Amino acid sequence: MSVIRPVILSGGSGTRLWPLSTPSRPKQFADLIPGGPTLFEATLKRLEGDAPIVVTGADHLGLVEESLAKLGKTPHLVVVEPAGRNTAPAVAAAALVSAPDDVLVILPADHLIEDVTGFRAAVNSAVDLAVLGHVVTFGVRPTRPETGYGYLQAGEPLGAGHRVLRFQEKPTAEEVGGLMAGHLWNSGMFVIRAGTIVDEMTTHCPDLLEGVRSALGSVDEHLLRLAQSFTTVTPISFDHAVMEKTERAAMIPIDVGWDDIGSFASLMGHLPLDAEGNAVSGPVILDDVTGSLVHASDRRVVVSGASDLVVVETSEGVLVVPLSQAQRVRTLAERAQNPR
Repeated sequence: MSVIRPVILSGGSGTRLWPLSTPSRPKQFADLIPGGPTLFEATLKRLEGDAPIVVTGADHLGLVEESLAKLGKTPHLVVVEPAGRNTAPAVAAAALVSAPDDVLVILPADHLIEDVTGFRAAVNSAVDLAVLGHVVTFGVRPTRPETGYGYLQAGEPLGAGHRVLRFQEKPTAEEVGGLMAGHLWNSGMFVIRAGTIVDEMTTHCPDLLEGVRSALGSVDEHLLRLAQSFTTVTPISFDHAVMEKTERAAMIPIDVGWDDIGSFASLMGHLPLDAEGNAVSGPVILDDVTGSLVHASDRRVVVSGASDLVVVETSEGVLVVPLSQAQRVRTLAERAQNPR
């Protein structure tokens, strides 16, 4: 029987939820949901069975080790990148350190899934297709015209899913309206044989694959530090490097409460709300406030006469932005962290 190996991708700088999420403690390690596990911890617990491979940056190795110890998890391997190069090089590293017949379940560490049982069933269906050589992703029904996701069009039936007839990564605002009907969001989670990944990358991005291969070193217990040469590998997503080009793409539709928590508006949908529709945490005083997310970490925050607002105070900074403009936070965070 094939090894089913979770591969947890734990990179990223966490700028879309700044200042709750910061480069030193990005959103997968931040306490976003009161009383709940971090997103990284939830991802570690999502699949049972074989020990995971974790791919992370050198700056976050301590947080990874802390989370593994907290849950009593022993990884198969922790691959440490000297610098983030997006998801395709990370996936390549995981494939190259695995046996060709290992089925890799590639999971970004910063996603939320509410129906874990349903997701595990979908993974089992995806494994059946992956063993046959397919590059399997999971499709989520769109709920809004989102330009930050890829879109999948289902083709002929294939096992419990479909062949992917068309894949379009991150369409423009003009294109997205025509994709809402008849397409599903690409969740960014994949199930693939390690050997299939190597074959596809040999065809579609051979220089990237060889750059990652040359950066592999020896394993010290469960730790593999990639060489500094890894920083010269082209930074590109797995979606662009492989999914857009492969002829083996397949899709399993899922309805499991998936969310990549990509904005404060998204986060608010998973937080408890008061009678006025506010999500509140910390020492906060509200007066005539509705539909807002207000968080205080270190100082008392008082908000009056406002609606549909994000107010976040931490030791890192203070953010005030309309909820409808939450996607601007990434740009604002970059400005705050690199003031001129």
